[in-house]
Amino acid sequence: MKQSLAFLAVLVLSLVAGCATTEFKSYEAKDNVFEGKGGTKVVVDGIEFWDNGEPSRKFKVLGIIDDQRPGGIIPMSQLRSDMVKKTREAGGDAVVQLGNQSQIAGYYTSGSASANSYGSSATAYGSSTTMPVRRNVAKFAVIKYVD
Repeated sequence: MKQSLAFLAVLVLSLVAGCATTEFKSYEAKDNVFEGKGGTKVVVDGIEFWDNGEPSRKFKVLGIIDDQRPGGIIPMSQLRSDMVKKTREAGGDAVVQLGNQSQIAGYYTSGSASANSYGSSATAYGSSTTMPVRRNVAKFAVIKYVD
């Protein structure tokens, strides 16, 4: 029984992790060169992630990445690596986070029940838990530095 529950948990986590969508949309504008005022960044696999502000140098916006994925440790642990992949595919040097929010997408209820029978009497036990299902929605600008 415990092996079945462990297998089911792994299966559900695998399906949830596979529900992420990361879409790149190219950005076109007449004047597409900007210069930021600075901010904070981290570097992941050679790609800069700006989450509070933008680079204090000239850059061109190549496109926007819209990302939606379930909240939680496993799906969110893949966010940065997915952004690095999309940024490299687009030819970008960095991403600037434009927005990030967590939404409740629904509710999940799990329950269990058992019954014991002793002679002429029976006892039933049951419990259930309702938990929110969260969805993370993020938006990033893919940029290329201009010298």
